Amino acid sequence: MSNAAFFQGILGASSLGIGAFVGVFWQPSRKISAAIMAFGSGTLLSAIAFEITLPAYRSSHFLVLFFGFLIGGGLFMGLTQYIDQRGGFLRKPASSRRYLFEHTQEHVSDVLHRIAHVEVMQNLSVAERQAIIPFLKAVHVEPGAVICEEGTPGEYFYMIVSGEAEVHKGKKVLNIMEPGEVFGEMALLTGEPRSATVVARTPMELYQLHQEHFNHVLAWSPHLAWSLSRALARRLRFSTESRVAAEHHLDRWRQQLMDQVELDLLLREDPGTLEGLVKRSAPLAIVIGTLIDNIPESAVIGMNAESSHLGWSFLLAVFISNFPEALSSSAGMKQAGTKKSQILSLWIGVVILSGFCAVAGNLLQSHTSELFVALAQAISGGAILAMLASTMMPEAYELGGSSVAFSTIMGFLISFLVSSLSF
Repeated sequence: MSNAAFFQGILGASSLGIGAFVGVFWQPSRKISAAIMAFGSGTLLSAIAFEITLPAYRSSHFLVLFFGFLIGGGLFMGLTQYIDQRGGFLRKPASSRRYLFEHTQEHVSDVLHRIAHVEVMQNLSVAERQAIIPFLKAVHVEPGAVICEEGTPGEYFYMIVSGEAEVHKGKKVLNIMEPGEVFGEMALLTGEPRSATVVARTPMELYQLHQEHFNHVLAWSPHLAWSLSRALARRLRFSTESRVAAEHHLDRWRQQLMDQVELDLLLREDPGTLEGLVKRSAPLAIVIGTLIDNIPESAVIGMNAESSHLGWSFLLAVFISNFPEALSSSAGMKQAGTKKSQILSLWIGVVILSGFCAVAGNLLQSHTSELFVALAQAISGGAILAMLASTMMPEAYELGGSSVAFSTIMGFLISFLVSSLSF
């Protein structure tokens, strides 16, 4: 039966290769990807319930099932976290985003703390501040350095974190700027040259926002736009030169801003960020991580290879669920800059190794007690369920929203229909 187990393991995992091939050469729409992934999640949920949980419960005891699922889920999450920390996170878009999120929290917290006292940031929500942070660049300036010069085009908006700066109009010092204040926004808003020169008076720590990101940030953050508006209004009250023209530009900018403002604060994926992720990834870790995702399924296929009804119905569920997993992962790896040949080689290798995992599962079933087999099935079920909960289902919802519910239900029912043939 080892040959049959190997064949079934390869067959169940073969959809990984198909999905990888499709993902490399064709990028499906978000809704199609979400529907396929949700359907696959539904089939696996049904398979876990009726083809792993029930047989394991009938041949052992609930405590075996209980501890087996806990052990399987714990092992899967622990190994996944270990592999991700060593460069295997790129195998799935969900794990890539999770890795990026976890490894940027310390940086984000530091920046949030440093800009908390900046006047235009105080009325912003945490979500708006976090959306701005990726575009901010920290700058250190020595005393006497010219930060921006009168009459030159404006390229940056500045926030003062620490230190002081002098505002010059010709040879006259108009103002001393302190921590928490901002400057440089007028030239970006009006398109006119800098109206004054700003020179560092002491060592300064600044955050600068480039012009190309300035309008996008304002569109995401209406609160920042109005904070800048109030800051400009206060500044205009003390200005006597070109006051009417400046107020006209400010009114025009306000109207343009309200025409384009977007309240959607969802994080947008940056191709540059994905390229940075692939540089920190490790091919071997990606292979091992991908294999860990598929070992539980292959092991159960091998354990069920001698049962004609049970084996083939579970095999169908695995085949269906593997396709969207590989499709999404390969598309994400391609977007991150991984070579097509590397992607296809990785998934073909996983397909072959899955066959050997199925053989191992079959040998375990043939040479151990029924109780131990039930425990092994429960551990595999817990690992598969952990994989669904941590990657496939969240990603399906992220791509398709609440519409994925119908696809999940259909996948569950069709898988149940196939399983019911053996009842």
